[in-house]
Amino acid sequence: MDMPSRAHIWATLTKIDVAEFCTETEVLGDQVLTYLPWMKAHSIMMDVFPEYRWEFTEDHSGRECHYFDDGSAEVRCRMTIGEHTNITYLPVHRSGKAIQSPSATDINTAKQRCRVKAMGEFGLGYTMWLKSQITEQPAANDSADVSDPEQSKSPETKAKEDDEKILWVWRTCKVSDAKTLSAARKKYDKVKIELAKRGLEDDGENWKLLCNKRGWRTEK
Repeated sequence: MDMPSRAHIWATLTKIDVAEFCTETEVLGDQVLTYLPWMKAHSIMMDVFPEYRWEFTEDHSGRECHYFDDGSAEVRCRMTIGEHTNITYLPVHRSGKAIQSPSATDINTAKQRCRVKAMGEFGLGYTMWLKSQITEQPAANDSADVSDPEQSKSPETKAKEDDEKILWVWRTCKVSDAKTLSAARKKYDKVKIELAKRGLEDDGENWKLLCNKRGWRTEK
């Protein structure tokens, strides 16, 4: 069976009208935001792409929540449909403000909404996020223009997260499992393609280490 392309996934999911199912609400200033309940979203996905997969990435302590120095946190959902993977981020927040020292309930709510958001990045109910994402901000320094959670991260944090993504793609493509140089190069080419989709670039260090370990010459 052929794997669906990103274009096919997007076209399929964006055609589904979820407006009548958006029964969860949250008041944000003078706005009332609506959300698609995660179980309904899961039901829809099981109808169209039943093999879809997801998981929440862990921090270095094995927690499915990533904390920042100010006590706020975010969750990260890695979702895959066919051969295509997105990593989606969402602050643990209430009414658009990041929660300091979030509770287990706060984190669980963020995880399920992040999961639905990940579906949105593939196309399901994506219009729900056109307004709501603009207003999600960390609580620290409310006067700053930090509407994009990615922009609020320090260069060190961003670099660390990029390294984690690169390592995850490397492992997912199973380059180290290749038995021959030719097979490894094909897998490594796939790594570079997948990273490019995420706006990342491999520095070649993992490739060099693998070639040195196997005794392969790295010259093309």
